[in-house]
Amino acid sequence: METTAFAYAGLTGNALIDQLGADVSRRLLAFAKMVSLKPREALHAPGELVRHVYFPAGCVVAASASDGGGAAVETALVGREGLVGLAAVLGERRAREVADVVLPGDAVRVEVAELRTLFAESAQWRRLVLRFYCEHVRQVSRRAACNTRHRLGERLATWLLALCARADSDDLQLTQEGAARQLGVRRAGVNECVAYLEGLGAVEHSRARLRVLDREALAAAACSCHTPLAQETRWERQ
Repeated sequence: METTAFAYAGLTGNALIDQLGADVSRRLLAFAKMVSLKPREALHAPGELVRHVYFPAGCVVAASASDGGGAAVETALVGREGLVGLAAVLGERRAREVADVVLPGDAVRVEVAELRTLFAESAQWRRLVLRFYCEHVRQVSRRAACNTRHRLGERLATWLLALCARADSDDLQLTQEGAARQLGVRRAGVNECVAYLEGLGAVEHSRARLRVLDREALAAAACSCHTPLAQETRWERQ
């Protein structure tokens, strides 16, 4: 993880921070650094003391539930619309989930202690955090139902669209092995589904990269969770 000092210069690329008034955002960013996150970089694991909160500004991070034996299944994605370390802002000292980077990119990193103080003192920051909390809970609930009710090909299409929306890009630095790990399935199943989506002209895949060619075709192949999950990604505009 590479870090640079963060100088406030208007917009950061993260919706939570960029909605704040100038005084509140300057206060938050006074304790912030811009960090460059790499694929599969671990931000925290269950039981670890959470010291920093991350506001994606280009990267996408997954929250996953661990089975205690080293395996984990993704329960939510966080991109430009939110923050990673939500429970810590609300007062939980130790992580209860795995948080690791799915797509690389920049994020604003802030010490959690400063955000707890800001949560207690700023009504505007409190409202935004609680609004994001509600949408995050909805996403976790919907993903839990999706993981048990829908076919892998549909889930994969929905997941890829969610990544595109959060990364604001159709060009994803992603392997089929990585997709299988996040979805909690065998790589062979993902390989088969990617081949099917390529046959539809929806995506193309090369080594360590997947490109969405036709979002409409991909949406047609997605499950019924796609539309509500897409709406939740844009919670800050509602």
